[in-house]
Amino acid sequence: MQRADHILLPATRPRASRCIWAFAAVHDDARGDVPHSRGGPMRAFTYAFAAAAFTLTFSARAQTVLDFESGDLEPDWLVVDEKGANLGDARPSTWEIRKSAIGLDGNAVYQGSNIWGDKADAMLMGTFLLYQGEEYIDFILDIDVAAADNDGMGLVWAYTGVDSHYRVNIINDGWPEVPIDGEKGPMVIMHKRISDDEPWYDLLEVQHPPDYDPYPEGVPMHWTLEVTQGQFKFTNDNGDAANEVVIEAEDTDYEGGFVGIQLYAQQSEFDNVTIVSTYPVDPNGKAATSWGALREAR
Repeated sequence: MQRADHILLPATRPRASRCIWAFAAVHDDARGDVPHSRGGPMRAFTYAFAAAAFTLTFSARAQTVLDFESGDLEPDWLVVDEKGANLGDARPSTWEIRKSAIGLDGNAVYQGSNIWGDKADAMLMGTFLLYQGEEYIDFILDIDVAAADNDGMGLVWAYTGVDSHYRVNIINDGWPEVPIDGEKGPMVIMHKRISDDEPWYDLLEVQHPPDYDPYPEGVPMHWTLEVTQGQFKFTNDNGDAANEVVIEAEDTDYEGGFVGIQLYAQQSEFDNVTIVSTYPVDPNGKAATSWGALREAR
């Protein structure tokens, strides 16, 4: 298993999948065969360019499915633990793939240690499991989850290092004990990581009971994270054992990076990770022109 105690990762744009279809009508229009095509070569070029932009927009919506049935975390997953100075319980994380023992389907990835931080218990920190097979800007991530404890668990995105990412966490227990941002559990909370030392994170949004319904232990749940142009939305269905939890926030400081899982003193399983890129790119990494922009140019 790949492990890094402290790592910075380069930020690049996601790779675009190839598109194998196009609009025949637009192709015909470019040749002048469509009766309603007026305006000559320039109008034909505009339609052809619009079709290319439309095609490239949808070509970026490739779906990645990760179910851990292979039994191996490598080469796509990277374990990153906070540095020792940021941990109260500095034992290493123990990420592994096992047959689910908490109701998930087949194999699942499990973390069983109690790693947590910081030393003063002022901020939820611990360990990350990062999917490094692709980088994402706008995307929809779905994942099945089952918790064996009541502490902190959540997702990270736009990750380029332990000191640069966004995250969402849910926690049922009353931690952190002396929160530096004034927020302690039970809660669902979104942060932006800003440093590798105190204060570590900036608060983006938080909900406490009764707006936050604690998650069930030992019951499979489904999480969805949607990221679109700096707008973040996290949903936990709570396994239908409690009210659905939804939290939203926005920030545009970090454009993109890796996605993954973060835990604080939590033992839990994860499975059936599905990621759909919704960021429009062309094969050269440039943003595809929208239909609206093309209409304005007509």
